[in-house]
Amino acid sequence: MNKILGIIIFGLLLSGNAYAGVNEPGRTFIAGCDKNLKFHHKKIIKEHLKEFKKKNQTFVLYASCDLSKYSWAANKGKNLEKLHKKTYKQCMKFSKKNNNGTECYLYAVNEEIVWKYDRGKTKRAKLKAQKEMDKKPGRFFEDQPDVTDDYQIHFNYLLAQDSEDREWDLNGKMEKILLKINKVMAKATAEHKKGDGVARKYKFDYRADGKLDITFIRLDQRFHELHKWANNDIIPFLNKKKRMNNPKKIYFNYADIDSVDADEAGVGYGTLFLRNKSLNTNERKLLLTLHGLMHTQGGGYDCVPGMSSGPWPNDLHYVDQDKRVQLNSGRKLGSTYAHNLENCPQLQDSVYLTPTSSEPYDPYEVNCLLKIGKYNHPEFVNVIEQMKKIVVAFPTKGDVHWKLRFGSSCRYRDWSRGSGGFYIWGVEEEIISTLK
Repeated sequence: MNKILGIIIFGLLLSGNAYAGVNEPGRTFIAGCDKNLKFHHKKIIKEHLKEFKKKNQTFVLYASCDLSKYSWAANKGKNLEKLHKKTYKQCMKFSKKNNNGTECYLYAVNEEIVWKYDRGKTKRAKLKAQKEMDKKPGRFFEDQPDVTDDYQIHFNYLLAQDSEDREWDLNGKMEKILLKINKVMAKATAEHKKGDGVARKYKFDYRADGKLDITFIRLDQRFHELHKWANNDIIPFLNKKKRMNNPKKIYFNYADIDSVDADEAGVGYGTLFLRNKSLNTNERKLLLTLHGLMHTQGGGYDCVPGMSSGPWPNDLHYVDQDKRVQLNSGRKLGSTYAHNLENCPQLQDSVYLTPTSSEPYDPYEVNCLLKIGKYNHPEFVNVIEQMKKIVVAFPTKGDVHWKLRFGSSCRYRDWSRGSGGFYIWGVEEEIISTLK
């Protein structure tokens, strides 16, 4: 009797394992599978529902999903027990072949989708699944250890939460353009008539293995949730959540999304928006990256000969918009690189160029901390004096400060405290009030 009971129990266990998902609606998420499964279900219902009802048949669809891989099976019948078991077994057969044997569950009965969705859990699960899909050989999710403590420009390949991963950080497309950029810089700096004749390049961030250090970044916002000026969301995310806030680094993104402009940059951060329709060639990407990098260096300063002094947003560029130089999307360097005015910064002296000038300037010090030092050009002094007056007279009207500038905007600006003056991330003092 005991032997017989053991056999019965063993048989029940086998039966339970064999049909674990029978009649049980899926209770997890379907990340990357949902649209496809809904499509198959909708198509079958549209074509055959009337026939099912006429013949008094029931239709069931079972599905399995593992990240973006899925399997499914569907059948019709009158014997519900047999129908469910048959469909489940078929689904598992397909799952073992295509989907690593991921468990099948009931997805739909007739026109009703019975899969259980928990919105909170679904969102978290989708994010988790997305992170798993983003993991690819040779990809880095953090800024890698620096091989030098010198000033550097670090590059990111950046996506919105729902953006397609085109693997620009892995397939060499970013690296090809960026390495060419430094070849263009070496040629343009060496040939500049007012320069010192030294061929200079930007100090890019390299890994210990000699490769460009490119970090993969996926935002926690979907594309349609981003500000129309996407950098308004990108920069705080990098600074606060990714801890990319080293003042001795420029963080420049190749963002695989669109924005109002093809590029947008200031001191500390810049972005090239790869999906912008104007970036239809690699040459355009190269030119607009050069343009953005110029702004990360503080350019164009109002004191530079030929530069427009405003008003916003027409400042920071040459009065002659047809001038084919880097600030106007060209390869050559204009007077922004070298002009020999003692009280006005020139790109030749930026700490982000190598070989480093004997009299270097740091754009973070000048444009963010407003420590202008020897750069006491009247354009600089006048802007700072206007800022001081506003802080004293209108301490809660800081919203006008960003329009007052003598060069590219400081992208370390802390806008959450902006109503009280000129604050930047990582510095507690109101910058303007500290100036003598």
